[in-house]
Amino acid sequence: MVCSRVFGWLTLGLACALAPGVVAPCAAQSEGLSLSLADALARVDAQAPEMVMAEHAVRVAQARRAGAAVVMPQNPRLSVDVRPTFNGGWARDAGYSALLDTLFEVGGAPAARVREVTREVAVARAERDLQHLHARLVVWAAYLDAQIADLRIAEAQAAAEIAQRVLAAAKKRVEMGAASDLEQASAELELAQIEAVGTAAKREREQLTMQLRDALDLPAQQALTLTTAVEDPPPLRDEATYLQRARHNHPQLMASQARLQALSATQERLERERVPRVGVYLGVDQAPRSPAFGLVGLSVELPFAQRNQGPLAVVAQARTAELDRRVLSEHRIEREVIAALHAYELRRAELQLLTSAALPAAQRSFQLAEAGFGAGRFDWFRVALAARDLVRVRSNRLDALSAAWAQRIALEQAAGGPLP
Repeated sequence: MVCSRVFGWLTLGLACALAPGVVAPCAAQSEGLSLSLADALARVDAQAPEMVMAEHAVRVAQARRAGAAVVMPQNPRLSVDVRPTFNGGWARDAGYSALLDTLFEVGGAPAARVREVTREVAVARAERDLQHLHARLVVWAAYLDAQIADLRIAEAQAAAEIAQRVLAAAKKRVEMGAASDLEQASAELELAQIEAVGTAAKREREQLTMQLRDALDLPAQQALTLTTAVEDPPPLRDEATYLQRARHNHPQLMASQARLQALSATQERLERERVPRVGVYLGVDQAPRSPAFGLVGLSVELPFAQRNQGPLAVVAQARTAELDRRVLSEHRIEREVIAALHAYELRRAELQLLTSAALPAAQRSFQLAEAGFGAGRFDWFRVALAARDLVRVRSNRLDALSAAWAQRIALEQAAGGPLP
């Protein structure tokens, strides 16, 4: 038993020495990671699963270049036959023939195929940019929601402290005989509900942090410390700036433009493939009991049945549909930019009002009610009502903060990314 343990430890030590790259990730998982919002967004290109798969899609499209420029649409064909005699001849008197022929595309179809593949690669890259925008928004939303969940936990702890103060006051009044057990029971209920809200906020924070790990493909057990403050959403630029950004650089419109160019390249390739192909053949022929002779010639397809009629009709309709889709997308994106921008400014105004007016008033009201209760001027229910108002205003403020950031993310999605 001792020998097996020693052998196991030696094997583990040897593995660590020979494969430090394998052990390093395990050590890295045990270490925490401090992550700012800028760092999280910078990791999207290299670590987001959507970006990894989008890069594979680009490479798959690039791989289609192999063989696209080949001018022979099919492999050369060799035909051989033997011609024995049936009038009493010998095998040496049998005839034979051999023919080697192949076709060539002379209408420019190979070059058109290369251009088509190039356009398809551009489509894959445009789709990758669209995936990058989506991955960026997912990381941003998860990061901000996790930070706001931290604020909710802090607010729940502050609310629990207020509820404990109210409960202590109720107990004191019960001990003095100035109140009934109903006040104490109500205060205990209020404290329990606030603690339940705090527990729910912690659970939500863990879920949102796991979503952030999933969006960046981080280890599940790695502790994350988010360092970017989110209490003050910044002001925005004017409406025209975001509209210009959306019209000229939105990944969805860029992807639509790339698809239109790819359809045009496909149409060109189909039209060039309709050009009759030219063939060359070489052969040798010997009839029975006759001298052998060679064959050299050209062949050409007769365009009686035109090729690619169906695919050309489909491409034409697809291009018309893509043009209409692009126009509709432009109109929708413009509406989304204006709506998100206005909603964000209104949410910021709501947040400012709750922060600068409602919250100080609620705090002052609770302080006055608590002081009046201690002086015997107010009953306990007045204090409980003021405490509930304070907790509700704090919760509403966090709701407004979360809604403001949600509109900010919606604006970036509508505009197609951050402004340069």
